[in-house]
Amino acid sequence: MAAIDTVRAQSAHGLGRSLASVDVGLTALTVGRLVFVPIIIASFTVSAPVTTVALLLFIATDVFDGVIARRHNADGPGRRALDSIVDRLAVDACLVGAYVAGALPLPILCALLARDLYLGQLCQRMMSERNVAIKADWLYRGLNLAVAAWAISSPFVSAGVRVGLALALLAFSLFVARDLARGVHRVLNAPPQLRNVVVDAGWLRRGAPTPSVAVYGATRTR
Repeated sequence: MAAIDTVRAQSAHGLGRSLASVDVGLTALTVGRLVFVPIIIASFTVSAPVTTVALLLFIATDVFDGVIARRHNADGPGRRALDSIVDRLAVDACLVGAYVAGALPLPILCALLARDLYLGQLCQRMMSERNVAIKADWLYRGLNLAVAAWAISSPFVSAGVRVGLALALLAFSLFVARDLARGVHRVLNAPPQLRNVVVDAGWLRRGAPTPSVAVYGATRTR
């Protein structure tokens, strides 16, 4: 029996080290995406191919670290929150770079940054009170893709068209912000058992007070 217990302890220790290595690797991969940001900013409106390649690599690594996290059951609220922070830092830095390059009017930039600041504070409250993150769905991913599409197309369109597309992007971002804020408030108003999980944005959008199945986490409610 002692030998069996020893083997079990060694197996559990080995599994713990493996999971820790996965977490470290995922964190490095997620944060490492920021390396593409200076390239995007420097090449914006100067070298469209470089901007396009850097954006595509940023998006590809974003998808890749999510796949790895789900495969290793490491897609918890903390990783989701870090992923969202990196996304917003990258997007906002690129928007500032677009303004410096003369491609984005200051009022639109300020509106987009104010939106992200408001949502960041709201999500931080959700994390601190519930340790809950909302899983991005097609609507949220669509906004990031829309920002990338705007950046890629900017060198090829006139200033008027570029501003018009930026206004459309702002309108879309405000629509997404309203949807996300509503989802966060539903989480905050849910029964106290809802915590330490990742919840699906689509489920919250359907108006349920608590998700029937959490995407990740120990606490699940019905």
